[in-house]
Amino acid sequence: MGDPLMWPIDSATDTLVAVEITSTLVLAANPKRMDAVFVNDSNKPIYLARGNAAVLNEGILIPVNGRYEINRNNLFLGAVYAIAEGGAKNLTVSEGI
Repeated sequence: MGDPLMWPIDSATDTLVAVEITSTLVLAANPKRMDAVFVNDSNKPIYLARGNAAVLNEGILIPVNGRYEINRNNLFLGAVYAIAEGGAKNLTVSEGI
């Protein structure tokens, strides 16, 4: 994607997802995505997987109070899944389009 001044993010959708002990869809594929931010708002680590089912202790680790960003340097337009030990752990998601 180009320079954000030339390709501005017009709007964002913010959600809270309860991540379960099985792979949970946290962000649907979106060909218009410009960025996304995931924040672990729980007391257990959460693992992300891009484009396939999430597995505990694999993929992208978001530690407690940690975050992961999709931006123009690592733009991924596919679905994102998550999994958490213990289930029903809060993950905040903000997607810019």
